[in-house]
Amino acid sequence: MRNKLVRKITSMIAVAAMTMGIVTGCGDAGAATTADSSAKTETASEAAPAQSVLENAKGGKILYLSNLSSGAYYDYYMAFYEKACKDLGYDFQVIYGDSFNDPDGNLTAVRNAYTKDVVGIIICQDGGVSAIMEEYPDVYVATINSDMDAIFNEDGTSHAALSSDHFLGSIGDGYISGEDLGKDYAQEVIDKGFKRVATIIFPIYAYPKHTAADAAFRATIEEYNKTASEPIEIVGDATVLEFKPLGADYFMEADHQNLDGIAAFCAGTQFVYPTILEAKGTGTCAANTVLLTNGFEANEDLFADSGDDEGMTIGAVTIADPEAVLWPLAMIDSAVQGVMYPDWTAPERIDSGVITMDTTAEFQAMQNNSPLWEADLSKLSTSWEDMKQYMPRYNKDATYADLCKFVSGVSIADYAK
Repeated sequence: MRNKLVRKITSMIAVAAMTMGIVTGCGDAGAATTADSSAKTETASEAAPAQSVLENAKGGKILYLSNLSSGAYYDYYMAFYEKACKDLGYDFQVIYGDSFNDPDGNLTAVRNAYTKDVVGIIICQDGGVSAIMEEYPDVYVATINSDMDAIFNEDGTSHAALSSDHFLGSIGDGYISGEDLGKDYAQEVIDKGFKRVATIIFPIYAYPKHTAADAAFRATIEEYNKTASEPIEIVGDATVLEFKPLGADYFMEADHQNLDGIAAFCAGTQFVYPTILEAKGTGTCAANTVLLTNGFEANEDLFADSGDDEGMTIGAVTIADPEAVLWPLAMIDSAVQGVMYPDWTAPERIDSGVITMDTTAEFQAMQNNSPLWEADLSKLSTSWEDMKQYMPRYNKDATYADLCKFVSGVSIADYAK
């Protein structure tokens, strides 16, 4: 057992040292569904190629301003966008955003990569969106996996982007609402029968969603306690991680030595899990403490320690569904080609589908069937060829409502097959 723990700890510390990623509903479009997102069909290798309805498609370059430089999501996004952009007739180039999401740093990254043939930018960093668009007003922009909701508020630094006809909107990393995220985690705690829990978040200046999630988590537990025969105790205030792993001294504190669960709204698979393993190995953390968190790491030891079997350390993980990758590309392509969705009226922020793994079978399903494991696009629950039916260049009846329904409707059931 000790050797197994050491092997896991070593592996996870290596993962935590990698560049950190963002961790992170349509408006009333009201169009009839023309493509059912629940119908999962053949893989990309089996599907017949979709035919474009455009006589003269436009080309150009699409930049991808990434918040990652490694990891499962990075590898998958790169594989998808490289394939899709080539298929659509675009050049594709990845550039890297500022590690602290600094607006000036993000703008500089775009400046260094910009050439006159750039027609669109897919942005994973919220910082500096308005500044980028002010400097390049003819380039279409859509964001994905961006969590800094506050920057789009009335007094936010990128609020002006919402009034730009070249800003196409944003799809979140799962829920864009911290309140929804907190309620989900609270329900996991209730369902699992935990009685003593603690919470961990990233700082509010970078992730205001986490602070909102923590508040909603506490409010939901408080409401549950009003009628519960045995109330749930939330130990202390949320611990704030400044983008570094949880310290070993966390479990030296008396309140943290006998926890049933830890709700880590931060990227807990990278920043919390290794510390829990080490503490369990030294006996400073209770052997039955379970982590609820987010973040997908293609790590066999981590998945072997995840699920609802006795002795598992990770009890639940939420991630954005892989198919959300389509949304910003579909929006940019439609705008560039001049075939924008007829029911799209203004940029908005929408949820991606939220995949929750909280049983051993579900973790195994995502390991075996998900394109996130080895950036294997043949394992998409909906193939790239079938995704094209949500794009006006391939389907003259495609609607924005259908696109949003598709990317927000994928769940664990689509991979647990």
